Amino acid sequence: MNLDGLTLSVLCRELNEQLQSGQIQRLYQIDKHTLLFKVRAFNNDVNLVITVGANPAIYISKPIQDLPKEPSSLTMFLRKHIESSRITKVEQINGDRILCVHLDKLELDGSIATTQIYIELMGKYSNAIFVQQGIILESLIHVSPIMNRERSIGPKLTYELPPNANRVSLFDFNHLEIVNLIKSFGDGTVAQTIRYIFNGFGKHLLDYVLKKVHLNGNESIDSIERDRIEQLALSLIDLQEQLKHASYLYDYELNGKSVLSPIRLDEGTLQHTYTTISEAIEQEIVAKGSIHTADRELEKIITHAIAKEEVRHQKIQDELNDTDKMETYKLYGDLLMINSYLQVKYESSVEVQNLLADDNKMITIPLKPQLTIVENAQWYYKLYTKLKNRIVSGRYQLDQSNIKLDYLQSILYSFSLANTREALEEIRQECMDAGIIKKSKKPLSYKLDKSNYIHLEIPEGDLYIGRNNQQNEYLTHRFAKPTDMWFHTQDIQGSHLILRPNQELDDMVISQVAKYAAYFSKARHTSKVPVDYTYIKNIKKPPKSPLGIVIFSTHQTMIVEPEKPPMYDE
Repeated sequence: MNLDGLTLSVLCRELNEQLQSGQIQRLYQIDKHTLLFKVRAFNNDVNLVITVGANPAIYISKPIQDLPKEPSSLTMFLRKHIESSRITKVEQINGDRILCVHLDKLELDGSIATTQIYIELMGKYSNAIFVQQGIILESLIHVSPIMNRERSIGPKLTYELPPNANRVSLFDFNHLEIVNLIKSFGDGTVAQTIRYIFNGFGKHLLDYVLKKVHLNGNESIDSIERDRIEQLALSLIDLQEQLKHASYLYDYELNGKSVLSPIRLDEGTLQHTYTTISEAIEQEIVAKGSIHTADRELEKIITHAIAKEEVRHQKIQDELNDTDKMETYKLYGDLLMINSYLQVKYESSVEVQNLLADDNKMITIPLKPQLTIVENAQWYYKLYTKLKNRIVSGRYQLDQSNIKLDYLQSILYSFSLANTREALEEIRQECMDAGIIKKSKKPLSYKLDKSNYIHLEIPEGDLYIGRNNQQNEYLTHRFAKPTDMWFHTQDIQGSHLILRPNQELDDMVISQVAKYAAYFSKARHTSKVPVDYTYIKNIKKPPKSPLGIVIFSTHQTMIVEPEKPPMYDE
């Protein structure tokens, strides 16, 4: 979310109100460009996120369930220096897109160590820099002289503000001072003058100021009379006062584009009002998936594994398609042996009568010139045997590849149902057990509950729905009774659904539950989904098969439209 400096002034006040005097209790590095601070302030737990990746921002976040278990080297370093620090204030630097979080930490010797975190929200040049006594401790992004000749960023270097940070803040001046600034430093047009003197003016807030004094911004500042300059200064003071009391963020649609403003505008159509700027930032970051939490990183690994297996699957299939030449190679070998008396050495081909076909037509057989006719026949027999063996192993490998693809797709589907920390940990644990990711050296601080599956009570009985393969395995093979009914979408990744009926089942009941089974699958947003169903007593698990894989001796299939259970709350 690209916010101008004036809007960031409102965010700065919002952060101060929630964080001032708060203590940093824990710090996490969520991904390469994102840090999370768990702050205890005003008897509340506050999550402060700083990210300088695709959508650079600083904001108050809702609790993030899935945090990295293994701390990075940067995390360990920062924990040493700033954990248990107190936030004294959040400050905006010169009205620019730079916020500074001031921290004080009581050291063991009784001294106070002061640290500043400079969050520079400058598009692709964004960064978060940790500074003590003017010297950089660390930064999320290191900038070498090769990358930027004007400004290097790295440990033990002196911290300097970015270029153009020497303009002033609108909030530091009164009406008379603004008039004098405009008269003394005015150059070019009115719009250029305001932007030259003050930091933080985006297009729409500048237009708002100019329209109040009936200017379009293209007028030469030298042609403006003193009265108009005073009116312009009053308009700037009015904006200053509005921003000092602003707390909402308004989302307008203007000329087909979204325009965000901390004050009400006179143009455009109001689409949405956010109670805090943090709320708006968080919604956009979540929608765009800008922050790669541990579950998103795992999802990326699974997606990559699926793509890799699909390439392998296609390669096996292509090799099997090549076996179509197998019978041709055997025919060539047989015909060459029949005509073994021919002298064909140093010939690249030979034409013989196809005595093994009804029409006895002539056929041309390619040869290796350096071999005799019998040696060429033996070479074709070897090719035939090789392809024959390939069919057996290839079909086995293709079946195994299909099972692996289905299994990986089922893990990927599990993320859509994982809405708790426990559910995500179950998926991660499954991936560790399957060898998809390395096993964590740090054990869980709690025990995963086997009853984390979805349980719904319906008029026809109880429904049990697995959120992932581990729960599917438990429900189908350990929890369910032989008389329970099992439902699953046919050849589509989805949850195992167990119905424990309290009445005799009929087609209406089965049809309704099949609709629920279709909803808890990848085919949720499609129509006419095939759903298999059978009694649990017919379900078997193939030996050494992955979690969630089953076979059944008898079943029935029903085509249904997916339907969300009315009692299910996501």
